[in-house]
Amino acid sequence: MDIAAVIAAKGTSMRVPDKNIKPFGNTNLLEHKINQLQQVNGLKNIYVNSESDNILKIASTAGAQIIKRDSYYSTNIIPINEVYKNVVSNVPHEHIMFIHITSPLIKIQTLNECIKLYKKFYGKYDSLATVTAMHKFMWYKDKAVNYDPSKMPRSQDLPDYYALNFAVNILPKQLIIDRKNIIGKKFYPVYLDEVESYDIDNPIEFKIAEKIFLMENE
Repeated sequence: MDIAAVIAAKGTSMRVPDKNIKPFGNTNLLEHKINQLQQVNGLKNIYVNSESDNILKIASTAGAQIIKRDSYYSTNIIPINEVYKNVVSNVPHEHIMFIHITSPLIKIQTLNECIKLYKKFYGKYDSLATVTAMHKFMWYKDKAVNYDPSKMPRSQDLPDYYALNFAVNILPKQLIIDRKNIIGKKFYPVYLDEVESYDIDNPIEFKIAEKIFLMENE
């Protein structure tokens, strides 16, 4: 099966300046993710898409193929759906493993398993997505969403809700273009624990992720 990994890396970040190339351990988030993907079985190539010449230079040095993005698709006014379509349009492969840089704690073993599961279940499912179990007492507009407050369950007995964490999404390139999304109509969920699904969205989360990473690699 023809699968390529794609990393979309903006040159700017609202919450963490230069997040994608900010020092992380003995490297940075972009190089770390490329290094991970180079150890994954079943990938035909690794692409980095960015409007930033600096990011593209770092990606090329690290061994990835680079695709220059029109700066229009890196603004905050463009819908993310349009970005998804644009990012993969020039990738010459049938299937895309869409990878987020901001999930640095996912293991190489898990990345390999995602590809194996996608190949195994493709046809029955149109895509694969990593998810995080949500055994939380959730409310919306002053109402309980997933439990009856008058019959308080234990947290482990709550329904199996899960949240997309976007660490890994695998699907056909044409499906991304047609749907302008990295989620199909029927995706196979791969559960990640709280560490592997950890996503960096602000400076504190960046520091926590780096601490965990350094502890795991002592």
